[in-house]
Amino acid sequence: MISGVIFLISLSNVAAQNASSGAQTVLTQATSQIQNMVISMSQGCSGGAHGVPPVNWAQLQGHGDAAVNALAAARVALSQGQTKDALQQIDIAQGELDALLNGAHGNCAGGAHGEDPVGMSGYLATRAVVRGRLDDVKIFLGG
Repeated sequence: MISGVIFLISLSNVAAQNASSGAQTVLTQATSQIQNMVISMSQGCSGGAHGVPPVNWAQLQGHGDAAVNALAAARVALSQGQTKDALQQIDIAQGELDALLNGAHGNCAGGAHGEDPVGMSGYLATRAVVRGRLDDVKIFLGG
């Protein structure tokens, strides 16, 4: 009986380690996707030889950087067993990602009220995937 309890505890520790490892992988992938989106968006408006940045690029880039930094902080918190802090940082990252995309909407020169960046539909699709995966991590971590 005692060995059965020890075995069950060991299995739960392995499951927790696998959960943390899986969450770390998702956070790393989300970080990469956001970084790639920011790079693309930096020249996402029509114009110039290779595109131009949205009108308020400095502010938008700040939201992208803040999302990436929050995901890095979430990875650190998770590696230290601070699940509550990791969940909070994931929420911050999602908010910054939303601010990035909402701010890019209609912020290219042109049209009566501005235009969306050329790749806006792709950015929105990326946000949906990243947000969905981060939501899964939050559920998995108990958030």
